[in-house]
Amino acid sequence: MNVVVELSNDQIATLEHAFTLSDLKKEALAQALLPLAVNAWLDWLSGQKRYNSLTEQYTNWIYEMYEGLLPNETPSANQLYNCFNVPYGQAQYIARVLNNRDIPRLRAQALEELKAKLLEQKNEIYSRPPPQAKSKADIMLSKNATMQLDNIMGYLARKSPDEVDPLTKFDGLGNLVGVKITARTFKKVCERLDI
Repeated sequence: MNVVVELSNDQIATLEHAFTLSDLKKEALAQALLPLAVNAWLDWLSGQKRYNSLTEQYTNWIYEMYEGLLPNETPSANQLYNCFNVPYGQAQYIARVLNNRDIPRLRAQALEELKAKLLEQKNEIYSRPPPQAKSKADIMLSKNATMQLDNIMGYLARKSPDEVDPLTKFDGLGNLVGVKITARTFKKVCERLDI
């Protein structure tokens, strides 16, 4: 069955506001959104999905939206609040739930991001003379990539605590965290990641 849906200017404006962070075109976005909306109603009408709360329902809808429309983005409270008009407290909760639900994929994305950021600075760090081993590099990472770096640092510290310096974190922007890492620790992390 073929279905044609006509969107009003207000509906188009809502979509444009919600999806400014993605590079989807308007028509492609509307085409991708339509099955999500139809499936949500059909799941409810058929009794396949019954939610215990509106938050559970919103969480599931937002999860399906990220999976279908924003597969390369990590849910963040700021995006849910600013783009999708979810109240901030609820946005924080939903982002946390979604990030915990999709851990394997997000962990893989975070590790790729961490490797890419380390590679950006690798030549400069490796060219530092030994007396500058304690000098620090500044790196901006997503919160998920920072968690992966923390995990690697924890492993390295347990293995040889005298060879790893603690990270210094500072405020970043939005979903980003600033990290200061010493040159010698940077090298240990690169070795651990085989980069």
